[in-house]
Amino acid sequence: MTAFDTLEPRPADALLGLMAAFKADPREDKIDLGVGIYRDDNGATPIMAAVKAAEERLAQAGGTKAYEGPRGNLDYCAAIEAFVYADAARPGGLISFATPGGCGGLYLGMSLIKRSAPTAKMWVSDPTWPNHLAVAATLGLPTASYPYADPAAPAVDVDKMMSALSAAEPGDGVLIQGPCHNPTGIDLTLDEWAAFGKFCADRQLLPLLDVAYHGFAQSLDEDLKGVRTFLAGVPEAILAYSCSKNFGLYRDRSGAVLVQSSSEAASEAVRTHLADIARTSYSMPPAHGPAIVATILGDAALTAIWREELEAMNARMAELRASLADALSPRSNSYDPQSLKAQNGMFSQLPFVPGGTDALKEKGVYIPGSGRINIAGLRRDDIARVGSILSEFV
Repeated sequence: MTAFDTLEPRPADALLGLMAAFKADPREDKIDLGVGIYRDDNGATPIMAAVKAAEERLAQAGGTKAYEGPRGNLDYCAAIEAFVYADAARPGGLISFATPGGCGGLYLGMSLIKRSAPTAKMWVSDPTWPNHLAVAATLGLPTASYPYADPAAPAVDVDKMMSALSAAEPGDGVLIQGPCHNPTGIDLTLDEWAAFGKFCADRQLLPLLDVAYHGFAQSLDEDLKGVRTFLAGVPEAILAYSCSKNFGLYRDRSGAVLVQSSSEAASEAVRTHLADIARTSYSMPPAHGPAIVATILGDAALTAIWREELEAMNARMAELRASLADALSPRSNSYDPQSLKAQNGMFSQLPFVPGGTDALKEKGVYIPGSGRINIAGLRRDDIARVGSILSEFV
């Protein structure tokens, strides 16, 4: 028996399996509400005009493909730091690295938690992204869950959330979704962000914030007020940032990790560990996507174009969400679809009956088993039909 003969096949990724089933479906009127990617009314994922302009500029100016070092594009890092902290005073201990997408930032962040406290647990919200659990498992980081929001509820049950987290030990990591929390679309209020920060500081927990949808809730300027309030109340924090959605750079894998420390000495130690973790995984970060972001944010005209495009995408999703809420007539009186209108961003989660998402495939509507739907996968002309189909199973 050879070495590979001992391997057992891994179960297929549920979302990738859903994508394959959708692709194999020959029906022309099939609808994909599963894959988390922005689409326009033609079903396309367009390249933003600001991105095209930046790429043209980079193509004309580019003279090298040399490595940029483990931190990557420093102008890009500074731009992401400015996004996160804005006019707030930045901590004395702050370091940022460009990463291969937001998942690269999560990988570095969880690895740092593991090194900081080898016996730590990683607490994740319920619901959360499946890959949060997968990254933790790959790193040998035990996980526990805390309740966040029920699909049928209008808001976060903060008392229930903190009650569960009271079992966390000092040094444990707590993964917290940023604005447009996936998959529920339900966000913490500003006061709840402040209370959560105080809770984590008092219990000496190490927060890891996942900010993947900045600009998809209210606006670029409003979305991170809660995150900034939280960061101001904790001595240490890790934040993974993704440019996949708000710049449309899905395949260019443009992310970052920011680590806030209590001192410059601690931050320098963090820098060496992040560089070491990066070196033994992907070595050096991608350069193209971060260069696009740095070019756009370094030019006032391109920034204005990008902001306008992002606002249009956001407005379209809000319109689709409201239209879907009005089109839904659920079988159960326990769920009010109007609650969708109070949610934000690309996603919402519907309380489907058991087996409902499987039955939807028979009708040509593809949704993950969790009930999480991609609002941006809808087309205006399909709203009435989708609302009628979904109502059979909610």
